[in-house]
Amino acid sequence: MSISSIPELVQPNADELRAFDALFSASSAIGATPAGGLHRLAASAQDGQVRDLFRIWLDEHGFDVHIDAIGNVFGLMTLTPGAPYVLCGSHLDSQPSAGRFDGVYGVLAGATAIVGIAQRLRASGHRAPCNLAVVDWTNEEGARFQPSLTGSSVFTRAMSLDDAWACEDRQGVTLKSALEQIGYLGDAMLDLPIAAYVEMHVEQASNLEREGLAIGVVRETWAALKWRVRFDGEQNHTGPTPMADRRDALLAAAHTIAAVHAEAVRHGAQMHSSVGRLDVYPNSPNVVPSRTILHIEFRSPSTALLDGTATRFEATLRNIAEQTGTRIEIESRQLRAPLKLHDGLSRLAHDVSLQLDLPAGDSVTVAGHDAISMSRVTPTCLLFVPSRGGVSHNEAEYTADADLHNGLRLLSALLERICTEPSSYL
Repeated sequence: MSISSIPELVQPNADELRAFDALFSASSAIGATPAGGLHRLAASAQDGQVRDLFRIWLDEHGFDVHIDAIGNVFGLMTLTPGAPYVLCGSHLDSQPSAGRFDGVYGVLAGATAIVGIAQRLRASGHRAPCNLAVVDWTNEEGARFQPSLTGSSVFTRAMSLDDAWACEDRQGVTLKSALEQIGYLGDAMLDLPIAAYVEMHVEQASNLEREGLAIGVVRETWAALKWRVRFDGEQNHTGPTPMADRRDALLAAAHTIAAVHAEAVRHGAQMHSSVGRLDVYPNSPNVVPSRTILHIEFRSPSTALLDGTATRFEATLRNIAEQTGTRIEIESRQLRAPLKLHDGLSRLAHDVSLQLDLPAGDSVTVAGHDAISMSRVTPTCLLFVPSRGGVSHNEAEYTADADLHNGLRLLSALLERICTEPSSYL
């Protein structure tokens, strides 16, 4: 379809923008940190409070609210009974001491956009081929419970409900129990026919800001290799125990952390790596640690590169264990393959951005998003708005109001176009 043939797009009005701003401000107050960020871990009391806020807002604005068995919160706006849904959303949980925008923006912008679209379509008498829905996915971040992307993975059947329920935090609380405690353990999974999925997100990088772009249309993702590695040594006194007799699990972890960094450096811009979490037992000043658990990540656009890294790094880990007198176990391995997102929806996002006079470019995501889970089962579009300085998972994370509103403008127009003309793009 040429640009000249695209019908005029209806923009969110001032009331809709104010409604979004008010909802975003209310969300930012729940789990707020002194430095202006968020600490709102999945299935925590604060997560329960923001879910309550969101559910009440959905009820007040005409949505049919459903909580599924993994705690995903769906707001359904039925325009044509029996028709499939164009679903949008993201997540309301955060990392520890993180930002206000990551995930939250996509949920609240989606809900606000849908209200405006539904009002316009009902006022015009238009019978849309699709319905609309918004979702807050459970435990996208994977900060309290691992793995990440839990709610969307269960919804898409990439992960079993029982396995998700059994995930434990550091205190041994299961995800199922935590959801039950905050009142968000639903009875069953929702059998929802999905025509497409759209996710709006802050970029978490500085590319859009550097290039002077308002919108990033994500065309592909990086692969991610995630391991949980355990070293077992021998607990002993740090004073009298001779150095040669120690079997120090923390020393093994230290060698591993350096090796993880070195592996990424050898591949330059083609690989990122991290050890984002380290658990030490007994973690006492005068005791040689007997156990360490490391959460290791390698990310790359190339699965072949990660395959080679996996083989080589497993040998490195075994050498470290031998040198430190410890035992090594790779407790879990997860490879998330790279993928390309739906071409038709991506082209439509570019067309709509052009019509709205929003400078847009193609983007790649290194971070994981629920859109990655959804793209394996339905046509999916992932969109970015700029992040100041590329700072993310940090209290200083920031996106300007003008950029948030630009994303809402695009999301509203895009959802309305997909909802009313799905056969043209899907």
